[in-house]
Amino acid sequence: MGIIELPSGRALGVGQCGDSVEVTLTVADQRIADIRCRPRGCAFTIACASAMSELARQRTLEDALEISPQDVEAELGGLPEDHLHCARLAVNTLGEAIADCYRQRAPSSPADRSTIEEKPRDAHI
Repeated sequence: MGIIELPSGRALGVGQCGDSVEVTLTVADQRIADIRCRPRGCAFTIACASAMSELARQRTLEDALEISPQDVEAELGGLPEDHLHCARLAVNTLGEAIADCYRQRAPSSPADRSTIEEKPRDAHI
């Protein structure tokens, strides 16, 4: 649990119920060297975020993108049907953090430039 101060990738996902998961990760040799999450919400959101982190740690970025909500559910030994969205939230946020890694590495790529929001510029010159 927690956050990494200077991550390779970061994402904040907010679920349909208002719960949120922040994911930060560092990458070394195309592998997730460290991953931390900061979930806010119900016990199921917290458990899913933790399980997702354990499943993703030390995997390649490509392998980590293959983690599914069903994998998180299985890691936890099941989830009530009305809390399956918590596993989706954790997995989707992981995917967004990995996408952020790619944006950080290659911001000059045309595809990545279109997904990076410009920061407002100061009107005073």
